[in-house]
Parts: sequence; structure tokens; C-alpha cells
Amino acid sequence: MRIQRAAIGAISLAVLAGAIVTVSTLDAADQHRTEVSEPPRPTATREAAPVVPTVPGWQVVTDKTAALTYEVPPGWTLAEGTETLESSSGVELGHLADFGPYLCQGAEYGRAFSGSGLTHGDPADAAAELAAAVAADQYSDGSQTAQVTLSAPMPITRTGARGTIVRADAEVTAESADHCASTKGTIVVVALSTAAGTSVVVLAADADTGSTPSAPLVSPDEVRTITDSVRPSG
Repeated sequence: MRIQRAAIGAISLAVLAGAIVTVSTLDAADQHRTEVSEPPRPTATREAAPVVPTVPGWQVVTDKTAALTYEVPPGWTLAEGTETLESSSGVELGHLADFGPYLCQGAEYGRAFSGSGLTHGDPADAAAELAAAVAADQYSDGSQTAQVTLSAPMPITRTGARGTIVRADAEVTAESADHCASTKGTIVVVALSTAAGTSVVVLAADADTGSTPSAPLVSPDEVRTITDSVRPSG
């Protein structure tokens, strides 16, 4: 699959507050009062403990905006925080992670990616719409639109949050003009009702190696483990 991304700028503003302490001293001879200003003292802050992965050695991805956490294998590459991917359905995915990059005819491809974000509506409807959109986005080419088959929504509950998992299988049946890309892929969308809204995690993975068998696929067990790891952030 070939992934196109957009980089967005982020500005953070930290405001430090200082305190002026006034100390009064009394001179016994002339009863004069003197005010002494002390410099601001740093305020002690307690950093949140890092989230421990449920699978030893895996990487934890936390999307604070979407109030979601999930995990990816150690071989996946976490993208820069400003990189995003927008689906044709209008959902912007951030906190991207990639697996299996390979070069073919001068272009860079990848075997899989994940991302998370926020959408709206019922989790079952949101998951189905997003899965269909990402499947068509990633596996269609200039000469044909991929055939997309959606699974029935599977209800789930993750640490009290109710949601849905939907799987989309995409395939191009005619000969593609792009001989480097896979002709089959699987998209899994986990949608949960969280404090942030309808939060989603998308996992897209090639299902065949196409003309580049040297680039390995994500195993079904890894796909299942990534999907199972999605939960609301604590």
C-alpha cells in the first residue's frame, strides 16, 4: 500500500506561575518594617507513570485527544507526531505507525499501518463507514476501484467502554497498473464510545505480497493482538 500523509504544525504553550512571598521584620529600635521579595520557587509536579504494554516488548501508543491506548509490535515504526492521514470519509488519523517498508520501481510502499482519531455517530456505523473508506483508499488504483466486503459489526466492551469492531476485505481483481502494490488487504476498525466521543483505531494490512515476496506480511496473530489491545486511556 502507498500512504499519503499531511504534516500539520502544533504549538504548545506552557505557563509558569511564580509566587512572591512577603516577609516582615521588625527593628526593635526604630520599628521600621521591611518587605523582602523572594524569587519564584519551582513547583513540584508528579509525572504520570508510563503505560506498561500488555505484551512484553511491544510499543504503547496513546492518543490523548481520542482518549485511546493500543499497542504495536516492536518492529513497527512510530511516525512523527505531526503526521496525519485523512480518509476519503473525512476522518483524520494521527499517531501513525508503519510496518514493512519496501522500495519498488523507485517508490516506497508499506505492508501495514495503524492510526487513531475521532469521528462521530454510533460506533457500529462509524466503524463500517471508516473501514470501507480506508479499504477503497488503499487498494484502488487509477484504473479500478477495489471490491470491498464488510463484516458484520461485532459488539465489544473494553474497560467499561462499549464499541464495535468491523473488518473490511479489499481486492482488485483485474490486472493493476501498479505491479508493486498488493492486490488484497484487510482493514480492521475498532470504534469505542469514550469520554472524547466516538474514538477509532484503524489497522490496515496487506493480505498478499504481490510482486515483492521479500517484504513480509503482518501475521494474523499480530493483527488480532493489536486489535485486542485497543482500550480507553486511563
